Amino acid sequence: MFRGNVCGLVICALALVAVGAYGGAVETVKAAAPIKGEGRFYKTGDNQLLFSGYFQGIVEVEQGGDLKQAGLVCPSLLDIDRTAGTQQGEGRCIFLTQGGDFLYARFTCTGKPKEGCAGTFTVTGGTGKFSKATGESQIVLRSDVLDVVTTVPERDVTGSFTGQALWGALKYTTP
Repeated sequence: MFRGNVCGLVICALALVAVGAYGGAVETVKAAAPIKGEGRFYKTGDNQLLFSGYFQGIVEVEQGGDLKQAGLVCPSLLDIDRTAGTQQGEGRCIFLTQGGDFLYARFTCTGKPKEGCAGTFTVTGGTGKFSKATGESQIVLRSDVLDVVTTVPERDVTGSFTGQALWGALKYTTP
């Protein structure tokens, strides 16, 4: 009898380890979103601008997936040094899927104006299916933000822009 109980416990333990080791569904998608943004541009130095606002769009995903046609909004900051020809940004992104679940992420990026801002995109959770989602990938943001605002007065100016958000391999795991 003792031997039978031990065998049963070992089988249960192995089953639990196998289920725990699985870790959830991993999805990797190639995605892009045409974006429109608006916000305030502030003159923060002789040739420096700070953008504080958001961009939004609809996510297009190759070969389907939960994020296909998801709504996207990303509150963000972009610091532009026109003398050095550099920019760096950061923000948070909220995806609203067709199923009604939210996926949350954050990003940081660096680059050159008119060429793009590339960096790390980190999935931080969400609701429903994405409540414990995790993941990390690269994001590239391209926009005409400097074409829209060529001069900023001493204080600030409101502006809008268009562009594109690109994820070559957006990878996330759901439990």
